[in-house]
Amino acid sequence: MVSGADARAYLQGQLTADLDTLGSNRAQLTCCNSPQGRVQAVFWMLARTEGIALVLPAALLDSTVLRLRKYVLRAKAKIEPAKHLQLGVVPRSALPADVTLAEAGSHQEIGGVSYFTLPGMEDVLVLGAFSAAVDAAREHQFHLSQVRAGLPQVYPETHEAFVAQMLNIDLLGGIAFEKGCYTGQEIIARAHFRGTVKRRMFLFHRAGAAPVPGTRVLAGEQHAGDVVDAASTQDGCNILAVISLAQLNSELHVDGQDGLLKQLPMPYSPSE
Repeated sequence: MVSGADARAYLQGQLTADLDTLGSNRAQLTCCNSPQGRVQAVFWMLARTEGIALVLPAALLDSTVLRLRKYVLRAKAKIEPAKHLQLGVVPRSALPADVTLAEAGSHQEIGGVSYFTLPGMEDVLVLGAFSAAVDAAREHQFHLSQVRAGLPQVYPETHEAFVAQMLNIDLLGGIAFEKGCYTGQEIIARAHFRGTVKRRMFLFHRAGAAPVPGTRVLAGEQHAGDVVDAASTQDGCNILAVISLAQLNSELHVDGQDGLLKQLPMPYSPSE
């Protein structure tokens, strides 16, 4: 959670999205990057009553808090892990009657609880100070839906492995190319304006167990890309992987695992 009088101004210089256009009714995709333009964390950003919530995997929480605190200096911004808040997944049929999330990327806060939707997803994410039993089956289904929707995530294994455009963050509205400077902007902007994005994230299916993030994808013996995320299915797994555009039509397989990757469609087109 980032709070304080300068919270928005501070994050404007750290994240790829435009904080000036973030309303309380929207869940905004964004990321923070190294000075070399490598993605350190991917967030869904929510404007809540007490500040700006940045939703990310728990495994990256502590390192990301330290990273964001590093540049605060004299800014009136406080960055704290909101460990009192829990993230849950519920079907739309279980929402309170006064929650109206009309479209993907909507956010509504009621009584300190945030309800928000992501593009291509049916279930609703709920962020609040509540305790509830973990529904492992629903959480897995949500993760699978997130992969199938082509929504990227970064984990410790893929920290600083990709530039934002490789994860299609620009195609999902997570980069404001017209805004002012932020950490890593020079590299990200150069790739955009010079048209030098040579790798993109694609969705695949394969038989067998889901590979861990960061696993190499090969074309024959040649390194063609890397796994971003994966989730098991009834007949194998679905995989998001960043792949070289020059090798996209090659026979691809996960390093150390049998079975070719079959490309699947996503709700948006990552091909350039």
